[in-house]
Amino acid sequence: MDFIGIGIGLVVGIGIGYALATILGNKDADTPAFPSAGPSRPDWWQTREQLTGTQLQILQYMEANKEVSITGLQEKFSFIPDRELYYRLEQIVLMQFLERERKEGEVFYVLNAEYSGTVEGDKTVMLGSD
Repeated sequence: MDFIGIGIGLVVGIGIGYALATILGNKDADTPAFPSAGPSRPDWWQTREQLTGTQLQILQYMEANKEVSITGLQEKFSFIPDRELYYRLEQIVLMQFLERERKEGEVFYVLNAEYSGTVEGDKTVMLGSD
């Protein structure tokens, strides 16, 4: 009987997520999704503080690697169920830290170039030595 409640919760959650994505996707391109330091630049550090612990782990991995396929992320974060990983990645995309690209038939997540430049210039952020 608990499966019915879980199923209903899942359907409602997917519906809410779809509605939010639709609303956010229909915003004007000039309207920042989050408070910004300038006309179109997000305040990266303020926005970064909104990340959950797992989202921060994903972002830190992306900071070190710049570009990773969804398969590579699934392998690295195998302790996170695939659907949850995808949801967390999409939230990070909406926060503009990452961009999603399709190459060679696979989805890749790429660190936003503007954010990447900010991170590389900040000595308080530890990047991998790969």
